[in-house]
Amino acid sequence: MPRFLDKDGKPTNDEAQAAKDPATGAPVQNHARDIWVTYTALSTALNTSYFAETVGVFGIIMGVALLLVGIGFLVLTLGGLEQRKATADSAPNPAPTA
Repeated sequence: MPRFLDKDGKPTNDEAQAAKDPATGAPVQNHARDIWVTYTALSTALNTSYFAETVGVFGIIMGVALLLVGIGFLVLTLGGLEQRKATADSAPNPAPTA
């Protein structure tokens, strides 16, 4: 999309052909292009922030899930140790050999 407007209001990329602003003497900007660039930048920022929020929520959910898995493994380990201790206590001791 061309950056400037010429004297007839048609878009052009050539700064020499662009109409001059009487107040500043700078070439007249193509406002349709300015709106398009702003829209694209804001749309990209919005999509990026949505993605970042989604990744953050995913990280929190995975952290909670891994915490629960760790607690589950701890319960299984402690339960297994108690069961092993109970089995060892109830097993008959072999007779000592002299």
